[in-house]
Amino acid sequence: MAITSGYSTHEKPGLAVQVVDKIWAGIVNADSAWNPEKSCYQLSAEYRKSGRTPDESVDHFIAWQTAKAAGSGFLLGLPGLVFGAVTIPAGLTVATYLQLRTVAVVALLYGWDLPSHRVKTLAQLCLLGGAAAEVVRSAGVRVGSRLTGRLVAGVSDPVLAQINRRIAARLSTKAGAGGVVTMTKFLPVVGGLISGGLSAVSTRQAGRAAKALLSGGPAAHGGAHLAPALGAPAAPG
Repeated sequence: MAITSGYSTHEKPGLAVQVVDKIWAGIVNADSAWNPEKSCYQLSAEYRKSGRTPDESVDHFIAWQTAKAAGSGFLLGLPGLVFGAVTIPAGLTVATYLQLRTVAVVALLYGWDLPSHRVKTLAQLCLLGGAAAEVVRSAGVRVGSRLTGRLVAGVSDPVLAQINRRIAARLSTKAGAGGVVTMTKFLPVVGGLISGGLSAVSTRQAGRAAKALLSGGPAAHGGAHLAPALGAPAAPG
């Protein structure tokens, strides 16, 4: 599989977006280094065979991942990322991984085309929580009482680029406010517990945001009535 960045060729995303892009690519491409257990495609396929509805499957998966994050999310063993002279702490890598992995499975359960750069934009919006609607509005999109994934997926490419730039700015601000993650490197045991607690909260928030944003996807509409930009459900692999 291949995914695109959603940025123009002359734009270089900031560090926070590079971290998200790297982890998202590993999850979407089912890279074994980023999927120490089952891939998001395998997990969504199992849920489809479970007899649960998409909503029931999503609720179950969010609860499961939240419990995992609280209990042992900081022990997954994922390495820190290095961008030039900057090393991203493993704790931050794990927290971001858990959030994006949750969003990816939710997206698949609702039938979204995971490798699409528009779905990646939706995934990044899920990381912003309640600020997502404000970000989309700031790009000139008229948002009603509730932001939906179908609305974002249907915007033009220039508007999508504006949304991506605003997401990048918000992610950078959010990363800058998370200094506690960097501090926990010096407190291995206590820091692990702190990271586990923070990972649980952030994973639950990202999962709930994903459900709210993506629940109107192809699985809820049979796929046939959606604009081509939304794509068809990706096959598990």
